[in-house]
Amino acid sequence: MSTLKSRLSLSAIIRQLSETWKAILLGVAVSWGGAGVIVLVAALADTTLWSLAKDPAEVQRFPPYIGMLSNWDVVLWISTAAICLFGAVILKRGNAPVSTIRFLAVSGIFSLILGIDDLYMLHDFLLPRTLHVPEMLFYLLYLISFGVYLIYFTPQILKYDFLLFIVAIVFFVFSRKFFIRIPYFHNFNTTGDMLKYFGIVFWLIFFYRTALREVIALFAVQKRSQVNMPDA
Repeated sequence: MSTLKSRLSLSAIIRQLSETWKAILLGVAVSWGGAGVIVLVAALADTTLWSLAKDPAEVQRFPPYIGMLSNWDVVLWISTAAICLFGAVILKRGNAPVSTIRFLAVSGIFSLILGIDDLYMLHDFLLPRTLHVPEMLFYLLYLISFGVYLIYFTPQILKYDFLLFIVAIVFFVFSRKFFIRIPYFHNFNTTGDMLKYFGIVFWLIFFYRTALREVIALFAVQKRSQVNMPDA
């Protein structure tokens, strides 16, 4: 009880406010910024504000499991982004090599963009109709961006379990139906969607293992340095 009282004391609350005021301001900015975007989109799209705030299944009155696999895709993209970005922050605070931090940070941002794209169908619906440009242009931009990513980060990728990364890319390529079809799934018009999901799964596994390996290595170095530190 005494511990609880000390945590809820005025001095403790003031101390916590002094330590977290930047986080509080960030939270307020993100909260109000998100709400402002919703209001702006509602005005531009000439739609109701509530329809942008509620769950799509509730708005359109369809079963919530509709689009289940697509939702999983978004969850896995965002999970990968969170792992990479959080790992990059930890490594930066631990003074890890810049090349490793940059690899995880860029990979996290790339995964986040792909997740947002999947969530709002940016490249295949929203942007082509809004900007009046062909969908193929966005595929080309993604292809160029990923090519630059590979050229720059291939040495980093080869340091880790690169076979997982290759498997992910193979599934992504096959999901465009360039080479193969899966008979059973093809009958239900889901071949590309299934293969894309498989690719994202392996993409997540690769970056999870990569970030975990680097964070564990960082902690091991810090622990050794503390053990070897001479007594005062």
